[in-house]
Amino acid sequence: MPKRSHNSNSLPEIEVRWLTVSYQPVSLFTLKRSDATSMAARSNLVPTPYAIKMALLKALLESQGKHHHEHNQNDFDTWIKREFTWIRDLQIYIFPPEQLVVNRNGYKLRYYDQTADKADKTRATLPMQDGFVFREWIHLQGELQICAGINQDVSNQSPEQLQNQLQELTQLFAQINYFGKKGCFFQYLPDRTQTTNQPTFIPNPHDSFTIQPMDDFGAKTTFNRINPFTNDRATIDKDRIIKPGFLPLKLRSTSARYDYYQRD
Repeated sequence: MPKRSHNSNSLPEIEVRWLTVSYQPVSLFTLKRSDATSMAARSNLVPTPYAIKMALLKALLESQGKHHHEHNQNDFDTWIKREFTWIRDLQIYIFPPEQLVVNRNGYKLRYYDQTADKADKTRATLPMQDGFVFREWIHLQGELQICAGINQDVSNQSPEQLQNQLQELTQLFAQINYFGKKGCFFQYLPDRTQTTNQPTFIPNPHDSFTIQPMDDFGAKTTFNRINPFTNDRATIDKDRIIKPGFLPLKLRSTSARYDYYQRD
């Protein structure tokens, strides 16, 4: 199991407030790994910090964005920069459900030729193509827990401001109903939410048996870098960093069509 942390002296200059939320999976889950191709994609076993923060930003923009964009663009830019900064700097730990079954599937589909618009207009192009794709879908049994810590400089943030951010974070998590691919639904469990001064769990490599690449926001990335509607491009290892993540899961059985994991 993840290591429980009770040491309050590990962050002497930073005040940390932690929020733990729980979700009940209600459909199959899939989230392409960062190193996957468009035609062959293995799935992450659980949502990554990058996917969770993107879901928080989506909930933030849908619920509050219109109120700032109505006034002027400068007001929106100032607001989103402030909000994006503290969401970007969240420290996130993921505690997987009790059991996971990874189903591997291969099937044919027809897809739009993305090179058609950029191709030489003098040559013939096929608007639709046939292709064989590989995908993984995961059945999660049990609750998915997410522990998020708000790190703020004590000299710049009052306890009231930290509490307001914690309340806002709780409201944003409550609005999320899917992680990963659209249609991978999760049910937020409000009675399982708790606030603590220390994380309720942290990854412990000594008790973890499965390693999953965990992508996250870079420490200096900006909203425009991760916004797909701008010309700014995000770069790997700078705006989107990938580190190994440790999960307390054991591979109990495997075959050509499935993997069965159980939480230790």
